[in-house]
Amino acid sequence: MTFKTQGITDRLSDEQIAFYRNEGYLVVRSVFSSAEVTLLGDDATRILQQRQEIIHADNLRVRFKNHVETNEPVLEVLDPISDLSSVAESMTADLRILDRLHTIYGERACLFKDKLIYKPPGAAGASLHQDWIGWPGFPESFLTVLVAIDAFDLTSGATAVYPRLQGKGYMSPRDGQHHSLNHDQMGVQPVTLVLEPGDMAFFSCFTPHFSESNRSKNWRRGYFMSYNSFSDGGDQFDRHYVEFHDWIRSRYPFERRSQLIFQ
Repeated sequence: MTFKTQGITDRLSDEQIAFYRNEGYLVVRSVFSSAEVTLLGDDATRILQQRQEIIHADNLRVRFKNHVETNEPVLEVLDPISDLSSVAESMTADLRILDRLHTIYGERACLFKDKLIYKPPGAAGASLHQDWIGWPGFPESFLTVLVAIDAFDLTSGATAVYPRLQGKGYMSPRDGQHHSLNHDQMGVQPVTLVLEPGDMAFFSCFTPHFSESNRSKNWRRGYFMSYNSFSDGGDQFDRHYVEFHDWIRSRYPFERRSQLIFQ
């Protein structure tokens, strides 16, 4: 099975574009078939089973969350995953994504980063934040495309967004650090992105979002692919990860940094 690389274009309607620009997010239902998301999910599982050597705290690709009941670390994310999975790599270039991004940007979209968030049962949620970060040249056209592999709902810890706030731009100091936001700042009610497998959601890098803990008995896997417009830095996937890894290292004590690797 291959993903869509040619054929009739999949464009957003004028109404969908207007909704995204006003609300800062958009959900598109049933973009990928059950067979396609199963293929991606199976490949994500294969990596965990066959590449156990990469699942450790010294690997810059891997992040963990504490279990909400036991406080034990559980795998949260592989970032990136497209270089480990040909299935994931194919999805990043699927025209059902790229054509819709073209209607938002008015030009070609470039993959900026990708990550697969596994979020197993018991995994803690993500704090309220914006994706943009104050690094020199960080693209302001950055947006994220989320494809649900498993159900995203109120018990599994679905992503939730605060609508209509992306127009405020960055709401934290532009000091190159990651900042959490306060829910009391928002002034609007959040919208939970309830998604079925194969559904897709877009949200701006300036759209505040968060997730709750996964209190279901099922994994809540999602493939998060982020893009920028071609005129806003062009293809910068490789450069981003060099800068990202340098930034991660800088947050560790000096004596710990030499132990960090990327594999």
